[in-house]
Amino acid sequence: MALIIALTGCASQVERLPILYKPEIRQGTLISESAVAQLEVGMTPSQVRFLLGPPSIEDPFSENRWDYIYEVEPRSADVEAVSRRVSVFFENGVLSGARGSFIDASSALHQAAPSLDAAAR
Repeated sequence: MALIIALTGCASQVERLPILYKPEIRQGTLISESAVAQLEVGMTPSQVRFLLGPPSIEDPFSENRWDYIYEVEPRSADVEAVSRRVSVFFENGVLSGARGSFIDASSALHQAAPSLDAAAR
């Protein structure tokens, strides 16, 4: 009985022990600025998938929109939080526009894309 009580007491102290390494949590599809810069109006879905990888969210009810999300949650002070999102839109089987991280508001992709509020409907 004394052993069980001693081990229970040690278990509650584990959170206070210094941890040398805590890996950050990475979620989603990595979105690089160079890949987004290569997107062009008129690309096929397979070309977009080749550049950006599989979409994080591919809504079966909205086949004309793919969403890419990439998040890094830091577990130590050495790593900064990262949040990137890109939405690509297709019309008649080709890329018609995109919005999100690394896409300048003056680019042809941004101007051809529907607003994200309208696309969510």
